[in-house]
Amino acid sequence: MCGILSVVHLKGNSIGDDLIKATSIIKHRGPDDEGFLTWLPGQKPDVWAGDDTAPSTKDHWKYNKLESSKQFKVGFGHRRLSILDLSPAGHQPMVYQKAGLAITFNGEIYNYLEIKSELINIGHWFSSTSDTEVILHAWEEWGVKCLDKFIGMFAFVILDYNKRELFAVRDRFGVKPLYYYKGEHALYFASEIKQIKTSPGYKFKLNETIARQFLATGAVDHTEDTFDLQIKHVSCGHYVHIDLSGDSGDIQKKRWYTLKPEKWTGSYDEAVVQFRNLLTDAVSLRLRSDVKVGSCLSGGLDSSSIVCIAADLLTKKGEYAGQETVTACYEDAKYDEWNFAQEVIKKTNAHPHRVFPGFKQLQEEIDAFLWHQDEPVGSTSVFSQWAVFKATHQVGLKVMIDGQGADEQLAGYSGNSLPLYAGLLGKGRMLSLYDEARHYKKEHGAWPYGFLLGAMQLNYGKAFTNVLPRKLRIRQYKIDWLSEPEPASIHNAPAHTLQENLFRQLYEEPLPALLRYEDHNSMAWGVESRTPFLDYRLLEFTMGLPERYIYKRGTRKALLRDAMHNIIPDAIENRKDKMGFVTPEEVWLKGEGKEWFLSGVDHTIKLLPAFFNESKVRQFCSDMIDGKTPFDFTIWRILSLGKWYASMIYTSQGIN
Repeated sequence: MCGILSVVHLKGNSIGDDLIKATSIIKHRGPDDEGFLTWLPGQKPDVWAGDDTAPSTKDHWKYNKLESSKQFKVGFGHRRLSILDLSPAGHQPMVYQKAGLAITFNGEIYNYLEIKSELINIGHWFSSTSDTEVILHAWEEWGVKCLDKFIGMFAFVILDYNKRELFAVRDRFGVKPLYYYKGEHALYFASEIKQIKTSPGYKFKLNETIARQFLATGAVDHTEDTFDLQIKHVSCGHYVHIDLSGDSGDIQKKRWYTLKPEKWTGSYDEAVVQFRNLLTDAVSLRLRSDVKVGSCLSGGLDSSSIVCIAADLLTKKGEYAGQETVTACYEDAKYDEWNFAQEVIKKTNAHPHRVFPGFKQLQEEIDAFLWHQDEPVGSTSVFSQWAVFKATHQVGLKVMIDGQGADEQLAGYSGNSLPLYAGLLGKGRMLSLYDEARHYKKEHGAWPYGFLLGAMQLNYGKAFTNVLPRKLRIRQYKIDWLSEPEPASIHNAPAHTLQENLFRQLYEEPLPALLRYEDHNSMAWGVESRTPFLDYRLLEFTMGLPERYIYKRGTRKALLRDAMHNIIPDAIENRKDKMGFVTPEEVWLKGEGKEWFLSGVDHTIKLLPAFFNESKVRQFCSDMIDGKTPFDFTIWRILSLGKWYASMIYTSQGIN
């Protein structure tokens, strides 16, 4: 896991200082090593050391230090968090002279050993034990088609200096970030937005559309756009190709991966076994590391499954000495999951670490937290995750596994009921629909009339909707405390099937935002976070299952619960509540943090007065604090946007 940079100069040549500034600002992503590469057309690339290049690497490779005045057409920067092949042989940027290739790579190729074996069998020879070198040889052998072989999380830029072309690649689901910016003189690819802001001539331009959507809905990272009009994401499952033979810097974007669900024709019991096997293999691959691997443990179904599977795998290999876990805890029992986490710890003999994120810590660290995130965040739950990774760093762990990505494919969120009912009705599966409704009544004491009426509206259209009383109609609400009222959802209408809704969650919200939060939170503390549930083989399987294998008789994540039977504690398997990285944000807002939150809102209104209907937004905040309006994360979003925006207009690079 690392931080990467690529600069392509469009007019003439850039200088080494551009690389040094944009690489040093992400030292947190790679505290173990630093490296640079420069290339001019007609020449071979040169690899350089920096101030933080590991002494062993300097001694091994005899690299000279990059001079700030060094000119180049293409330059790479790299900060290394050493996980695989800790020797100087794993140093980056890496050059493969035989093939005329150079790379700067962030992430992990978990099945690199299997690919390496395949390449050796057809004549390739390796000089390191790193997955980076495997990428270079795979690219030589198969070109962009090699991406189909990779099981992993990755963002990398690869230079073919013989063919004079460059590729910037992002993994299937966007676990690893990759941003780009085309300025007047240079094209940047980077792990973090803050790197791009060091570019000579860069000037911040607020993307007001994204900012307004964020205030109204909380959605971020749901398109290729960012909060800066000039900076974009390389979309997940895409690569960017650039012809370096000229100076145009024209960008060709191409999709290399599309999620194609594999339709399941077997029984439910067979699906349970297959799911368990796929998840177990995904965890097994993510235990590959040359440093210790720990786990984020909330006490929920997803993270508990990961910890228990890992313990079983390591025990069978005779390598289990108790996994290190980190859990966020709170004094308020309403937000605390420690009792559930303890069940897992007892079962696996794990070594637990507890952290107590508090309001005072939030006040003290919010500027650093938002600087690392680069953009506003939707709730203080993201800060809870920040605190977990801070604690992870403090206990000396460099790799963590967690349960991110399970909810989006296994219907873990509460908003999946209406799409499930609508899909069953639309397919004419009336007995299944009745069975779901009956179990809902058994669980909640009343029939799900709202879901049933909603399902009929989605299937029968306006002719049916118009005969209903207005209060029962599906409507798109607008946020009226904004100066220009904004829809309360990024979608025009609810999804018509459960699968459609799960695809939205995977590709639009919330997963893209959650992955950005997790990457930036973990890497802020020099920690690599791995996500077995986002193994593409697992997703292609689960997304091809009948919907009622996922959401069965009122029980979300039915498949996971049954697959983990006798593997996780019964108390976890039978949990129906969902928490995740929560905080007592409502308690803080209405208690010790009231004035701080309101001061943040006031600050944002003064900075961005054109965004708000001032009287209405102040009344909205007052009503929420007084309990007249149900609590949500709106007040935090307003505060978060203002604090972030202030850092953009007052400084060029946030804070030091």
